[in-house]
Amino acid sequence: MRNQYMAQVLVHNKVVTEDQVKAHWGEVTESMDIGQVLVKAGILQQAMYAKVLAFVQNLEAKHAATAANAAAQPASAAPAAAPAASAAPAPKPAPAHVEAKPAAMAEPANDEPALQIEGNNIYGESSASNVVVETVSGLETTSISTIGIAEEGEEGSVEEGELELPRRFALSSGEGKAVEAPQTLLPIMSLKKMIAFARQYGATDIYLYSNRQVVMRQSGALFPATEQVVDKTRISELLAEASEGFADGYMVVAGKNFSRTIALAGVGRARISVTWNGVVPSVSIRVIPTEAAALDSLNLPPFCTQFAGLNSGLVLVAGPSASGRTTTVNAFAEAIAANCPCYIQTVERPIERILQGGSGALVQKEVGLHVRTGVEGISLAMRDGADVICFDHLETIEELNLLLQAANSGALVFAVTRGNNIHALLSRLLVSVPENARPSFANSLADQLKGVIVQHLIPVVDNQGLVLAAEAVHVTPTIAGMIRKGDLSQLNAAISSQRDQGITLDDSLQKCVEAGYIDGVEAWKRANDIRRFAAFKPAGGEA
Repeated sequence: MRNQYMAQVLVHNKVVTEDQVKAHWGEVTESMDIGQVLVKAGILQQAMYAKVLAFVQNLEAKHAATAANAAAQPASAAPAAAPAASAAPAPKPAPAHVEAKPAAMAEPANDEPALQIEGNNIYGESSASNVVVETVSGLETTSISTIGIAEEGEEGSVEEGELELPRRFALSSGEGKAVEAPQTLLPIMSLKKMIAFARQYGATDIYLYSNRQVVMRQSGALFPATEQVVDKTRISELLAEASEGFADGYMVVAGKNFSRTIALAGVGRARISVTWNGVVPSVSIRVIPTEAAALDSLNLPPFCTQFAGLNSGLVLVAGPSASGRTTTVNAFAEAIAANCPCYIQTVERPIERILQGGSGALVQKEVGLHVRTGVEGISLAMRDGADVICFDHLETIEELNLLLQAANSGALVFAVTRGNNIHALLSRLLVSVPENARPSFANSLADQLKGVIVQHLIPVVDNQGLVLAAEAVHVTPTIAGMIRKGDLSQLNAAISSQRDQGITLDDSLQKCVEAGYIDGVEAWKRANDIRRFAAFKPAGGEA
């Protein structure tokens, strides 16, 4: 109850806002109450927290004493039945700042006003208790207000267009006793067994389609994981199992497409996407790695690690779907947190892996779970004074403008977006802005953009995994000038000329081929200039 008492005191006395409490409620742990979380975020002053803590501890002591006295009272000492209502004196009106009490609630003997505190603990369970409120020096009033922390068990999904958050904010890591992977997978096995099987054999994705075999993706290639097919009824049963892992109590509704993260005890976290054909679901499950990927293990160009040491600015991480963009941004966040005592906030769609804070404070927020929109998430991160903001992923120009504003205000920003090469990415960003606003936007982008990484995950020869090929650049004044003018015709040449501060995708592909990691045909498929890899063109391939 401490967190409930403290949150209600702070909100009612206008020390903090209800939105600030809600935004940070998910950061509460057994060792850090909501007041300490708000102090760490720079929202609450330490001196005020000390006053509120003392007040709350006094409330807890009084509540404990009352409960102990009630438990010690013998049954024979119970009060007699109350007299008829007509014989009872009329109750005194409550002060304006005190919530109305039920008629059956007895007044304390000392005539101090008793308050009904209603709310939830950090796990979302509702609770209620009566406490006596005393004066707190430094606060505006001596009463406690009810605030709307989410309750467990209420519906988490909302109709499209409603700007409501789910009623539960907890995130689960999927920890627990490890589920043993079967040697042979069968469609009748549980979803946990399927995910454990995928992890055992290094599969990144699981696909469930009606009347087909269970299919998995390993090293970029698909393979059947079962001999038997899985029918529609079995897929529905697996979806029911998956729904146990939704952090917000989301209910699967036939015909309603969704993509969400699940956490099932013993197998970790996964992202599940469901597309309906009438009442027949098609399911894809991305298995989220449980182990952190070290920044220096990603095969990024060496100069890219310098982005983690920037004081401010914007770094874009792009690439096609399933190219490891989120993994790269998470690696930057954990590398910074491990080496710098700074405040990092992520805004994700959805949260995939639970990150480790290291020496820094690291807070993860999910759009639709903790904040309504990406814009709201960025705004909260800025108001909270985040030193580093990691945004996954960009969908609107409004989000990009706000991230540029955050970078201009002194934050270091990493943002995931789409794009197969740097030229195409920057061109798309420039033309996405109305022509009359383009010069101002181009100036802002040129001033704040510090680096770009466009990555591709390519199958290694003989199906031995995936290797990353990246086009990347540390933005120089020359490249910034091109962005400011909106003329990117010489961009590739400028990247190539930067030697140890830039690399084109074709150069990266060439290195992978020469090192024996990938077949030349894979380079030919992805190259910006396919003429460079013409010798590897497959028979019948397009010119």
